[in-house]
Amino acid sequence: MKYIITESKLESAIIDILDEMFPVEDVNWYHPYDYDEDTGEEGDDENRVEFYMGDYEDDNACFRWYDCQYFNQGASAHDLCPMVSIEYPFDKKLNGYFGDNWHEPFKKWFTKNFDLPVKTVAVL
Repeated sequence: MKYIITESKLESAIIDILDEMFPVEDVNWYHPYDYDEDTGEEGDDENRVEFYMGDYEDDNACFRWYDCQYFNQGASAHDLCPMVSIEYPFDKKLNGYFGDNWHEPFKKWFTKNFDLPVKTVAVL
């Protein structure tokens, strides 16, 4: 039997799954600490954000956001940023359900919930 699902219905289903997988009220974030050996500067890296579920100590990373300024000038990543990488096992689950059809809805969902732009979704 063949089923036909509209694009908007698929996007709605993906958003529902994302809301279940990542309840926004349980998603926390921080700017990782960084040390620049060239300049000796240290502190929170405002060009990246690490997101996790629940408590920080539990190491429940779910995704990481990278701004273009995180990457070296001239790096090929500049064509892809800002980007979000999805952590295992979330990437495997989403790919299993939707192939790569979840990338565009995820970008919308992520921007809406965390107010950060996304050009590329990276699955490592």
